[in-house]
Amino acid sequence: MQERRPNGPDEVSPRQIAVHFAMGALLGTLAALFLVFSNASLVHQLFRANAAPTAAITMFVFMCAVSIALGASLTGAIFSAIEAERAAESKRRPPKKPT
Repeated sequence: MQERRPNGPDEVSPRQIAVHFAMGALLGTLAALFLVFSNASLVHQLFRANAAPTAAITMFVFMCAVSIALGASLTGAIFSAIEAERAAESKRRPPKKPT
């Protein structure tokens, strides 16, 4: 029979996921802005040739921010769940006796 995971403080909280999402969004925004305003990247040249560069730049930054934020939040959820499972497992095991 399989053991059920205990419901309690060891679960992944929505606050942790929100923090990971915010960090990913900030990182994605900064990376996209660097690509847009850096003369070293070809992205900068693509947007200069566009007829409406403001809308294109906004959409590019938004899509980069959301993509990286979703990846960061999913990764954070997985790592938090693994950490919570390990903490719950260590509480269930009795300490080993020295031999």
